Amino acid sequence: MKKILTFLLLALMAMAVNAQQIEVDPDTIYTIHSMTQAQFKQVIADYDAREWQMRNERPVVVDFYADWCVPCRRLNPILRNIAHYYQGEVDFYRIDVDKNQDIAGAFQVRSIPYLLICPLNGEPKGITGLYPEQEYIRLINQVLER
Repeated sequence: MKKILTFLLLALMAMAVNAQQIEVDPDTIYTIHSMTQAQFKQVIADYDAREWQMRNERPVVVDFYADWCVPCRRLNPILRNIAHYYQGEVDFYRIDVDKNQDIAGAFQVRSIPYLLICPLNGEPKGITGLYPEQEYIRLINQVLER
């Protein structure tokens, strides 16, 4: 009986999360731009510097991923929706950890998917794992103090 109730509760929670997803126009593609660690230093911040100093004019979310990572591939459409939600307010980028190991090491990326949320002021915060869309929005808002 407990197993059935637990299953029903989980099913209801999953339906509630899906009901809250952002509606995105299927004809519009929201891309997350790929970048290298050198481009990260030019566009976002020099991660080797002693003090974190944002260079970008807007907050940034960086997706650390790998092509072989199934959860990373599942995160991609979620991030496209989130990029649409924050369009013009937050910039979104992707960094392949296999091709950019130095930056992955600098941010201590031990597991992927890993999102790095970089506010304009203050230190960046990292999130590891695959979550529902609304959880990412909540965490991004929290780091950006919205």
